[in-house]
Amino acid sequence: MKYTALKAHLDAARTAAVRAFAPCYVICGDDAWLRQSAVGMFRALVDPDYASFNYTSLSAADGAEEAVITLNTFPVFDTLRVVVLFDVDGKLNAADAAAYGNYLAAPNPDAVFVVVCEDGAEKNSVWQDAEKVDCNRLAEDDIAVIVGGMLKEEPKRTMDRAALHELVTRTLSDMSRISCEVGKLKAYSDGAITREDVCVMTSAEPDYQIFQLSDAMGAGDKARALRVLSALLDDGLRPMTVINMLYAYYRRMLHAELHKGEPDAQVAALLGVKPGALYHVRKASGRYTQVKLKKCVDYLHGLQYAVLTGRRGEESAMHDAVLTLMSQV
Repeated sequence: MKYTALKAHLDAARTAAVRAFAPCYVICGDDAWLRQSAVGMFRALVDPDYASFNYTSLSAADGAEEAVITLNTFPVFDTLRVVVLFDVDGKLNAADAAAYGNYLAAPNPDAVFVVVCEDGAEKNSVWQDAEKVDCNRLAEDDIAVIVGGMLKEEPKRTMDRAALHELVTRTLSDMSRISCEVGKLKAYSDGAITREDVCVMTSAEPDYQIFQLSDAMGAGDKARALRVLSALLDDGLRPMTVINMLYAYYRRMLHAELHKGEPDAQVAALLGVKPGALYHVRKASGRYTQVKLKKCVDYLHGLQYAVLTGRRGEESAMHDAVLTLMSQV
């Protein structure tokens, strides 16, 4: 199930005439804030007065034996026990896999087992029948609901849709950053949070700034490209760093075009980026042909070599890169 459906599911399972919790839930996805928030929902299932007895968090490194013993222990002054297993990767040893498998074949009806997986570990066959909780980055409409809840907390604020869109774009939909930025924006703004407030208070992720630069170059918008370039340099980036970032970004665009039509999650893993960043890569790469992207990558590689060998100054090389790349569209 999606993260956004988890609270309603848990509320329904808790209040049903016959409790309807799954024996095991697997929390997975690329947004750390969502994963932690999901864990918090499970912790809230136990009576807070007796949570020290009935809520247990363990590390996968502790081994399966301790987790299984805890799961099979009766709740204390409550009707439910919650055991959360963190740091689960895809390399379970045979003994642990067998222990978890044996438990899940005959789970304790008074226990809820929550497994927090590292990237890809949820595919392990041990968890194949578990209820998956998808904590990948959310769509903007879903983020709007969560941010709306944050804005209702004291001090109460409002945020228009343009401001929310700017916030989501600048943070690449990362809820950890969004939650921090909302706190800053609430302190900065007296009432309604505007797009201008977001632009002033929220710095863009470097990946997004490079997307803006390449998008401006792809559109042939020299003025916008130079504004973004100035912003990057004002943030303290060296010209050589900008060249290196452009090289990495154009390589990603090339591979995104070469793997067009393949699932985003698969391509994002191949490129070593998060799905939210891949959206911007694909958007920028659509302005180029594969041939021109290959020329851009080769050109930037040659420029890197020229700077590193002292044949070019890094500042002039950076400006040449921007002008040359604009001519490749």
